[in-house]
Amino acid sequence: MPAARAQGAAPAITEQEAHAIAVDAYVYFYSLMSMDISRKQFTNGTTDFRGPMNTFVNVPEYPPANFKGVVRSNFDTLYSVSWLNMTKEPVVISAPDTSGRYYLLPMLDMWTDVFASPGWRTTGTKAGTFLITPAGWRPDLRDRFAEEFKLPSDTQRIEAPTPYVWVIGRTKTDGPPDYDAVHKIQAGYKVTLLSEYGKTPKPVEFKPDKRRLEDAAEGPGRYHVGRRVLRRRRRTAQASPAARYR
Repeated sequence: MPAARAQGAAPAITEQEAHAIAVDAYVYFYSLMSMDISRKQFTNGTTDFRGPMNTFVNVPEYPPANFKGVVRSNFDTLYSVSWLNMTKEPVVISAPDTSGRYYLLPMLDMWTDVFASPGWRTTGTKAGTFLITPAGWRPDLRDRFAEEFKLPSDTQRIEAPTPYVWVIGRTKTDGPPDYDAVHKIQAGYKVTLLSEYGKTPKPVEFKPDKRRLEDAAEGPGRYHVGRRVLRRRRRTAQASPAARYR
């Protein structure tokens, strides 16, 4: 028996096995990498759907025909977009009373799955409050979180599978003559850190950083992105710093 095998070393894999492993890894990480690259691009500017994390960016008009920020943007709603960062604590999303007007706030995890979609079809059009939490956060408060954190009694708790979430909100409009009415609704969409709910909002600081887009390059660096997202998800679920808000 070879010395390496005797010491418990794993047997060498074949070229076909290595190829199969690489394909599985590519498929597994692809959505994580693509979403994190999108997150960095859309939170590193102030135009074309871009803005700081944990804020809503309200698009005031239909996107132009050549817009390429997202795939197949629609032309019967105005967008309100936010990237949520729950690596430190949960966030609270507030939606205004839309007086029956159609709206939705679909929430995508880093796997690109829509895990919740508050709005006209699912929660109605009255004013709503939604506590978005990272996976595994404070299960002991599942039935009394509103009382614990002084949130509205009808607040709905939504658990996110990943600590980063992309909210791609839409509000129905009948075209440019209807824009003003929609803008008033858009102004009512809010994201608030749980620890700051009910307090005077703090101004959001934003500093563009060109280096943040380096991971968007092709090559091994993209897989480091996927690994980092997985590590953040694991840390958030097992020992979230948000637990200090007791």
